[in-house]
Amino acid sequence: MLTTPPPASPRRPRVVVVTADVVGARMAGPGIRFVEIATQLTQVADVTLAVGIEGSETESLAGRGFAVREFRGRDELVALVSAHDVAFCQLIDDEVVRQGAAAGCRFVFDLYNALPAEAIGAERIGGFDTQPQMDDVFSDVLSFFRFCMRAGSYFVTSNERQRDFWVGYMMSAGGLLPSDLRGRHTSDLIGLVPFGMEDGEPHADRRAIRGELGIGEDDLVLLWAGGIWDWFDAETPIRAVAELRRERPDVHLVFYGTTHPNSLIGKPKTVERAEEVARELGVLGAGVHFIEGWVPAAERAAYLLDADVAICAHKESFETRYAFRTRVLDHFWATLPSIVTEGDWFSEYIRAGDLGDVVGYGDVAGTVDAIRDLSDRRRREQVRGHVAAIRDDWRWSATTSDLRSVVADWETRLLPRDVPAREHPEPVPTAPGRLARARAAASRSPLGAVYRALRRRLGALVRALRQRHAR
Repeated sequence: MLTTPPPASPRRPRVVVVTADVVGARMAGPGIRFVEIATQLTQVADVTLAVGIEGSETESLAGRGFAVREFRGRDELVALVSAHDVAFCQLIDDEVVRQGAAAGCRFVFDLYNALPAEAIGAERIGGFDTQPQMDDVFSDVLSFFRFCMRAGSYFVTSNERQRDFWVGYMMSAGGLLPSDLRGRHTSDLIGLVPFGMEDGEPHADRRAIRGELGIGEDDLVLLWAGGIWDWFDAETPIRAVAELRRERPDVHLVFYGTTHPNSLIGKPKTVERAEEVARELGVLGAGVHFIEGWVPAAERAAYLLDADVAICAHKESFETRYAFRTRVLDHFWATLPSIVTEGDWFSEYIRAGDLGDVVGYGDVAGTVDAIRDLSDRRRREQVRGHVAAIRDDWRWSATTSDLRSVVADWETRLLPRDVPAREHPEPVPTAPGRLARARAAASRSPLGAVYRALRRRLGALVRALRQRHAR
């Protein structure tokens, strides 16, 4: 008797996740995000994490279920991408995309932060703080993302506000045609994959703030949990704490994340300015504390759990409208009430859920009032209860569900795209001149690193950038 063999089970896709920042023991938000996404994708795919950023420590990534491959230069990355079915990436050499697509790889671009809007919010771009240089670099940023809009089979972003931003960008770039939406919704093109928080609970074996800074057990500790970039406003919380300490000397503000683990970024000028404000107000080291260096991702719970309230303030800018403050997820992870500035997506979410207090731009008095409000222990416990109720919605296992679903059904949902040809021929590399050296030396902000990753027309500087793909 003849029987029909059962249909073969679908082959697990081979996915390469190309890191956009330093990974290892000391990671900033982009590094954490790419490692966590690679981890989550192992549920539906065979995953390789491709690491080309100088300063990464791959040994600490063992045991997460994915392979780790280090690459040097374009040719090695092309070979790596071409051996996979799907590439998940943020900033990447456009020629790698062209050659990888020609080999059959389909590209998913990570748009979780609106980098064009972020560039507008920066004080300098690519090391420049004057026009027309900033405009020239910004044009390169726009050109890169226009390329992405036409080359990607799928995109992910953080929330509906950002999705609207990118849909408009995609249409203007010619990446969204009527045929692309026939029978499909915009969510089939751009999914929501916001930053997430760990599935486990935070745990600490030391008191990283009170125990090491000499702060009293009953003192009120406000924690700024992340870097101080151009669009942030560290001055308003510093001034609020300085004012409040005249009557409440038990109030402390602690900053960690003063020096980025990516040496191309280092210690921003914004940190130095914040320290100077604290010094002028007489609270530097006496109410306002800056922890040097960068807190390793595995150790940040020791700081979060030793705080009473988390605080994050930003300026009024174009960047704010489309920002997604990933550090707020650490606030939620540690069940901390938040004090945040109005204007971005998270401020609306926090206000609606009573997850903390929202204050106006540069509002010192309002910040003082918010600190007073959350200095009440019963009020903090009330807010903590609200935070506890929403935490599971922000686990990485929840925030990556759209991406896992698409990758699991990649042959149907990740349609091949016609990758745009290079607009201009690539020049022959030359030795770095004075301008190239100046650009490399001047770039100190995260946007400077973005510029270096996108502007690949400067000889030896270009070759180094293709090795690093830095954020």
